[in-house]
Amino acid sequence: MNELQRLDIRSLRVFEAVASGGSLSAAAASLGVTQSAISQAVVQIEETLGTKVLDRTRRPLKLTAAGIALRRHAHSVIDEMDRLIAIVREADLTNRPEIRVGMIDSYAATVGPAVIKAAIVEGSQVLLWSGLAYSHAQALLQRQLDLIVTSDPMEDMDKLVRRPLFTEPFVVVLPAARAESCAEADLPLLAQTLPLVRFSTRSHYGALTERYLRRRGIAAKRHIEIDASDVVLAMVAADLGWAITSPLVLLQSRAYLKDVHVVPIKGPALTRTIYQISRAGEYEEMAEYFYQTSRRVLDTTVFPEIRTLLPGIGAKLHLN
Repeated sequence: MNELQRLDIRSLRVFEAVASGGSLSAAAASLGVTQSAISQAVVQIEETLGTKVLDRTRRPLKLTAAGIALRRHAHSVIDEMDRLIAIVREADLTNRPEIRVGMIDSYAATVGPAVIKAAIVEGSQVLLWSGLAYSHAQALLQRQLDLIVTSDPMEDMDKLVRRPLFTEPFVVVLPAARAESCAEADLPLLAQTLPLVRFSTRSHYGALTERYLRRRGIAAKRHIEIDASDVVLAMVAADLGWAITSPLVLLQSRAYLKDVHVVPIKGPALTRTIYQISRAGEYEEMAEYFYQTSRRVLDTTVFPEIRTLLPGIGAKLHLN
């Protein structure tokens, strides 16, 4: 029995790699181990079976009659083991806690990957929605989502837990070709000179900027209205107008930065706060885990990257 136990699934995988590759070196490369480890595994197989499975006098290596028989049956054993592993892992996944998360696009594309990865490593199943904040708010209230990251604090709704993550200033983005002629980013003058590439007013982001412009009495030309933040930057980069956006969106759309000019808003400041919102009394531990993980990712990864890309503007970012 002790001898039979030495012929384990690892040894069979090594033998299959040698048989397929025709050499010990090829098997070592395919499995990511040393040639010495491959050689030792083959010797162990031959000692366990009491017969040679490789004809080492041939190049490439040839299987002996015993080796041919072993390969024929080893393949089915390996396949069966792979199926067993998949079944066990699937059973484990069904018992892991599942959380349904909604994130605005700019957050999902920048902070989201690291946060979701951390949650999965900790043993959670995550269903992620990205898109407009309005649809996420409705989905949270209708119990289609368990937690959302949004710029809409949903202040008129009861029984919600609101955790502020960070506040960021809005900035003006111009086509690079307009950098000299519109250097000061005076909004009334810009509104008369160039069309505004608007973010959809169906979103909290778009509604926030529209209210800001109305308060300042600025009537910008209606030209293009878009519901995807990275597309707004693409339009500005194509010299189709100017936009009001935020550092997080600029990080999401970093590929367009070389074709745009970013300046602070001249006049009263405009900011937005990003919140994590969940239902009171539900998923409390998971919500706290997501919140703390998000703050760590923002502070150690996302903010430093924004400060590198946009030094003056990035310095104004801070956790709440």
